Amino acid sequence: MKKIILLLFICSLVHAQSERTLSIDPTKEFPQEHIRLDYNDDLLVTGETLYYKVYCLDETKKFSTYSKVAYLELVASDHKTILQQKIHLKSGIGYGDFFIDTSIKTGTYKLICYTNWMKNYENYFENTIFIVNPFSNDHYSKGSLKKASKTNDKYNNSITDKSSYYKREKVVIDIKQLHLSSESNISISVKRKNNFTLPLNNHKTTFQHKQLSKNIRFLPELRGHILHGKISAKNVNQLANKSISLSINNNHLPLMATTNHLGEFYFNIPYLNENTLYIQVLSSNASKYTIELLNTDKLVDKPYNFPPIQLTEEIVNSIQDRSKYAQIKNAYYSVKKDAITPLNNEELLFKNKTVYELNDYTRFKTLKETFTEIIDKAKIRNINDKYQIIVPSEGIKTTGFIGNIPSLLIVDGHIVNNHHNFIDFECSKIKTIAIVNRKYSYGNSIYQGITFVETFKKNYTPISNSVKQFSVLPMQPEKKYFFENYNMKSQKRTPDYRTQLYWDPNVDITKKEIVFYTSDITGEFEIEIEGFTKNGAPIFIKNGFMVRK
Repeated sequence: MKKIILLLFICSLVHAQSERTLSIDPTKEFPQEHIRLDYNDDLLVTGETLYYKVYCLDETKKFSTYSKVAYLELVASDHKTILQQKIHLKSGIGYGDFFIDTSIKTGTYKLICYTNWMKNYENYFENTIFIVNPFSNDHYSKGSLKKASKTNDKYNNSITDKSSYYKREKVVIDIKQLHLSSESNISISVKRKNNFTLPLNNHKTTFQHKQLSKNIRFLPELRGHILHGKISAKNVNQLANKSISLSINNNHLPLMATTNHLGEFYFNIPYLNENTLYIQVLSSNASKYTIELLNTDKLVDKPYNFPPIQLTEEIVNSIQDRSKYAQIKNAYYSVKKDAITPLNNEELLFKNKTVYELNDYTRFKTLKETFTEIIDKAKIRNINDKYQIIVPSEGIKTTGFIGNIPSLLIVDGHIVNNHHNFIDFECSKIKTIAIVNRKYSYGNSIYQGITFVETFKKNYTPISNSVKQFSVLPMQPEKKYFFENYNMKSQKRTPDYRTQLYWDPNVDITKKEIVFYTSDITGEFEIEIEGFTKNGAPIFIKNGFMVRK
């Protein structure tokens, strides 16, 4: 608890100070974090998917309660980041995947994973993977990778119900045989075993305790993604205490921030699930300000030591088979999709608002008519040749009411500062109008009532020179991965050339068994079960079985 309070204190200081760094005494104890990444394969072919699970541990090697966001980068041998993902951490655990498309060239790559806080002491997870693109013009050098030792058909202490199976046969793993503690957290990967040994020196359980830098440059993301931006204007004396609004295309209340004397602002976004957001200065002269986001997402220090990929003719033939299998599998992706887990999209505020479902009433063509005939809690008035939505306090009649305090208009999660520009919006596109009849303090402004407008498509975007659109990296969506089930008749009609038979980052160890099915591919398959116990002890179980013709 003391450490969390300490980190919150750091956040408040960094936000309040004009400098971007905070000088501290590194001899004092600060919590540290370490990342371990479990993933399904060290060599991937175009058309395959890399699946991974993130474990974020604190200095006691238990699941960290600090960071809520982790970052993953795929770094090429020229030190350029060619892919980056943002992962939501729940109690130190998250997962994701990425598809190996044809834009990724053959070569050696580094998988890097870290939290924003870890960058202060230059600590990150780093492992080497190889990617082969048979469709590119790149020629991989020929060499002599070692062949993997062959395994007999029988496995000692097998965790599966049998040691060999036929095609499309059910495989059962008895969870009790894994001898896991009740609060262990594991992932499981089942894939065809490579017939060669890669020249890797990866150590997934290595932890390095490094001294924290004297200057804290990167804030711990304790509640979600921290977005850092800045406004600028010709008059630098007018940058402080400006209200900044951030909105995303949804029906939630926009976020608010206030600038410091340098014009800097910070937003803390609990779960950023969109790749587009909108930022505006809430001011009558907002168009004179320029808004920019300061990118601090990527890792500062890049890795080195990229061992060259050298493949024999036999391995090239094996890779070509994998590429063929991947193309067949992807051709049937539409019937074997992973399911996106929907967010718990609870309304963030105001249970006592009055909601008008416009389809429950006679539809009117214009917004002015709609407010006149339907919306009895608010009205549209012409004040100084500008239309405004007036929302009086509860119990006060709207007839003839003109307030000195403006009301707040929010459309699909966006603040519309100029009501006049919205009055001509097509009413046929509006699903609901909701009214809150009370004063509301938002940012450093006070509003007399709030009007929420939700369109059917929830895709309204503000039309204003003072609103700037930004593209950002969203969180990886939570998924329920597709599991083949040959008890279903519909699945028996499609080809099945999976080399990755099973991947589950969220194994429920309270169940009796894990069930999956073999594919149309024969050969030796390996099972890897990885994770941690509640007390931070690493778990690694490796086993296998054969699939016969």
